[in-house]
Amino acid sequence: MKRRALLAAAAAATTTGVAGCLRNSGIGDSNPDENEDDAPDESTPEGTHLVDQSFEVERIECGEDYGSHDVTTEDQTVTVEGVIDGNNTCYTAELVRSEYVTDEDTLYVEVESVDDADENEVCSTCIVEIEYMATFEFANGTPDTIRVDQRGQMSGSSSASGSASATPPSETETATPESTDD
Repeated sequence: MKRRALLAAAAAATTTGVAGCLRNSGIGDSNPDENEDDAPDESTPEGTHLVDQSFEVERIECGEDYGSHDVTTEDQTVTVEGVIDGNNTCYTAELVRSEYVTDEDTLYVEVESVDDADENEVCSTCIVEIEYMATFEFANGTPDTIRVDQRGQMSGSSSASGSASATPPSETETATPESTDD
C-alpha cells in the first residue's frame, strides 16, 4: 500500500514539473504575444552587404607571368582575376581572407599560394603561374573600395586598391598591383 502511494506521489510531482516547464517555455501558452521576443529577427539587412562568394583555381602551369590581378565590377558582382606564383607544380592558390567591412565600404581580398603536395606526390620543378578567379556577389550595390593582396612564393606580396565608384558599371576596372619586398 505504501508503495502505491509513493508511486502516485512521484507521478503527480513529475506531471506538475513538466507542466511548469511547458508553461515557461511558451508551449501551450494561451497568450502567444508574450513570446514575440523569442522569435528570430527575419529582417533583411539594409545597405550594401555580401551575399555570396566563390573562389576557383583555373590553371596551374610553368611560366613567368605572375603577380598581377584585375578587378571588375558589374551589376552587383565584384570579380577578381589574378595570377600568382608558386615554387613548383604542387602549389595552388587559396582565398585566405574575404571580408566586407561595412563601416569602410571596403571589400578585402587576400590570396596566397600554398604547397598542396601529398607526402608521396612528385612535383615538377619550375616556377608556376596559378590563375584564379574570385567572385563576390552583393545586395544593394557594390563596395566603394576593393583591396586585393596576394602573396606568392617568388614575387612576394603585391597589393592594389581600386574604387568601384570611379568606374561606371558598364566599364571594366583594372587595379594595378604595387610590388613590395618582404
